[in-house]
Amino acid sequence: MKLLDTTLLVDFLRRREGARRVVLAMEERGEPAGTTEVNAFELLLGAYPRGRLDPKRLAPVEKLLNRLEVLPLTRPASMQAAEILSKLRAEGRDIGLLDALIAGVAIASGCDTIVTRDEGFRRISGLKVETY
Repeated sequence: MKLLDTTLLVDFLRRREGARRVVLAMEERGEPAGTTEVNAFELLLGAYPRGRLDPKRLAPVEKLLNRLEVLPLTRPASMQAAEILSKLRAEGRDIGLLDALIAGVAIASGCDTIVTRDEGFRRISGLKVETY
């Protein structure tokens, strides 16, 4: 299964051609796609402009998340994320907490590929990055 990052999911919701092409091609090939609860959080945050829930923003997010396998943040994923982030920080190549959590979930769940526009994921060994 390929992991779809927030950048791809937001672009898909905004009907950007590159993201739509990726998702449709995966569906045509019958390729399973998933995301993480961390990505779900980032998408859901966008449904709360100015601190208030906007049902018009929430509906498409929920519809999209219901089409995907959403991988949980487990203790092994947290351990993996902590290792990733601490190693990168020691090298002076920080990627940010949420991206480390996403990578930790991906690797702990057996996903070796993430589809994203975020080049920061390339710093993580053991994770292939597909851009669009």
